[in-house]
Amino acid sequence: MIFDTHSHCYWDTILPRIDEIIENMREKWIMKAVQIGCDIESSHKAIALAHRFPDIFYATVGFHPEEAQDFIFDSDILDTFEKMIQENRDSVKAIWETGFDFHYIDGTDGGKRKADLENLSEKAKSQIENQKKWWIEQWKLAHKYDLPLVIHTRDAGEATLEFMKENHINRCVMHCFSEDIDFAQELLEFSDEIYFSFSGILTYKSAQKIQETAKNISLHRILIETDAPFLAPQAVRGTVNEPANTRYTLDKLIELRSESAQEIEKQVYENSLRFYGLVN
Repeated sequence: MIFDTHSHCYWDTILPRIDEIIENMREKWIMKAVQIGCDIESSHKAIALAHRFPDIFYATVGFHPEEAQDFIFDSDILDTFEKMIQENRDSVKAIWETGFDFHYIDGTDGGKRKADLENLSEKAKSQIENQKKWWIEQWKLAHKYDLPLVIHTRDAGEATLEFMKENHINRCVMHCFSEDIDFAQELLEFSDEIYFSFSGILTYKSAQKIQETAKNISLHRILIETDAPFLAPQAVRGTVNEPANTRYTLDKLIELRSESAQEIEKQVYENSLRFYGLVN
C-alpha cells in the first residue's frame, strides 16, 4: 500500500479527470493522497476534494511562501485558515504550505539566478521578512490545533535550518526534499519528529545527492509524494503527474535501500499515517 503525501489534484490539468485519477490510484494500490492548499482559494479546493473522496483524500490549509512574500501579514487571512480547520477537522491534517522560497525574490531576475543573500535589495529583505512572519504564525496555528507543518524550502537551505532551530519548529515534513544528506542529518539531530518526503525527483539521473539521502537516512523518517501535477518521475517525465505515479518513487527508493521491498513499502506507509495523524 502506498500513500501520496503531497499532491494538488484540484489543479485544472487534473481535476477534469478526477474519477480516472482515483481509478488509477486503485490500480497501483495508492490508498490515500493529501491535497495541499497554497492559499485561501486552493485550500478550499483541497478540502472540497477531501469531502468528495473521504478516506482517500485529505487536505491541508496554508499560505505558500512564494505567495506570502508580497503580503504583509494579515491576521484576517490566518483567521480564515483557522475557520477552515475548525469546520473540517476530519479532513484537514496539516498546515501547508509554509517555509522559505528565495527563488523568485527581488534580484533573481524571475528565478534565472540565485539570490545574493549578502547584497539584498530593500524589496528582497521585505519579501524574506514577510515569509518569516507567515511561517511563524502558521507554526503557531499548527501548535494550537496539534497539527504538523509541511515545509517548502527552495534556494534557502541554510536560512531554513537556522529559522527552524531558532523557533523550535520540530514537527514537520520537508516536502519534495532537494537538499543534501548533511542538511537532513542536522535536522535529524535536532528533532525526532521531522520527516523527509521524496518526490519524482528521486528518480532523476541528476538527483545524486537526493538519492544519497534517501539511501542512508532512517527508513522511519521517510515519506513519498508526487507533488502532482508537477515533477513526474523519470519513467513518465513530460506528462501531467498524478498520485498513481507515487509507485515509481517507491520503486526507486526500494532500488536504493538495503531493506526488503515489503519492509520499505510497509514502513513508509505507516510513517505517512503517523505523520498525518491517521492512526491512534
